This record gives sequence, C-alpha cells and structure tokens, in this order.
Amino acid sequence: MLKFAITSSRALIGLALALSAGAAVSQQAPQQSPPGGQAGGLMQQVQQKQAEIQQLNQQLAQIQQATIEANPELADQRDELLANVDEKMVEAGHNPDASRERIGDLQEQLQAGELSTEESQTVTQEIRQEQTELQQAQRQAMQDEAIQTEIQSLNEGLVEAMREQNPQTEQLIAQLQTVQQEYQALMQRAMQQQGAMQQQGPDGG
Repeated sequence: MLKFAITSSRALIGLALALSAGAAVSQQAPQQSPPGGQAGGLMQQVQQKQAEIQQLNQQLAQIQQATIEANPELADQRDELLANVDEKMVEAGHNPDASRERIGDLQEQLQAGELSTEESQTVTQEIRQEQTELQQAQRQAMQDEAIQTEIQSLNEGLVEAMREQNPQTEQLIAQLQTVQQEYQALMQRAMQQQGAMQQQGPDGG
C-alpha cells in the first residue's frame, strides 16, 4: 500500500526499529504469489499471511507514531536522523527531496480520480519505481557507520517508549515475527512445489 511506503519518515524509523526489535516492523509482505496453477491452497494461505503482516505492521506503526507524538525528544532525534540519512543520500548522488515531491505529485494525480484505467496503471507503476529507487538509496545510506550508531540510539529509546505507551507492543512484535516466519515457510513450500511440477514436465509425466 502506498501510504506505508518507505518514503515516509515513520516507515523509515520503522525500518530502523526492526534492527533492534528483531522484527521487520516496516517490511511489507512481498507482492508475489506462489508459482504454479496447482498451488491454490498455498495461495490462499500466503494471502492470509500477507494480510496478517499488513495488519500487524499497521498496529505497530500506530503505536510508534503515538509514542513519538508523546515524546518530543524522540521526534527531534528522529528528525535529525532523517536529515542525516538524506545528507548521505545526496552525497551518493541521489535527490531524495525531488523523489518525494515526484511521488507526491503522482499520488495526487491518482487521488484526483480523473485518469483513465490505463493512465492510472501507468502512474501507479511510476510511483512504485520512484519508491523502489528511493528505498534502495535510503537503505544504502543507512549502512553508514555513523547512521547505524544514530539508529541504534534512537531504537533503544523508541522501543522502550513504545512498550510504555502500549503494553501490547511486545506481543505484537512477537506475533509479527511468527507470522513472517510462517509466510517464508509457505513461500518455500510453493517454490518447492513449482520445482517438482517443472521436473514432471508439461505432460505431468
């Protein structure tokens, strides 16, 4: 979903949170389906796990946002981190502000509801491409040692504050870890099933 894109500051810090909490809080379920037409049962299970991951991500994002709003010092620390990440992206030759502006403009076009179906598909694809490129640049910037130190410092305060803000935080993170492991197992089974089907050949023999 577009509103959970890595381009937002909340999602970026959600990604940072994952590094210390052990759960990919901002990681969206990959938009891929198990290969093979005979994997209908697995397909349903995968889609169910994707929905569960999305829901848990949303709950954690809401707790995170409420926590930051209730703790101005965390907001300041987050803003400083984001500014430093952007600076590293610029040093690497990217223009994050221009990318975000482009994504915003494209999203406004979609929300206006004046595009044809074909045009909407084209704009949606452009948004995904811009988001992917921005996400990759952000991830690269976050590999910087100084940025990693900032992330770790923010994480320690943010995770503790989230637990104080909402006692369910620990349980939600644990649930997310479990569902993600189940999702990966289902995808692996689907791949193995597809591999077996390919070995059998088109005639099934």
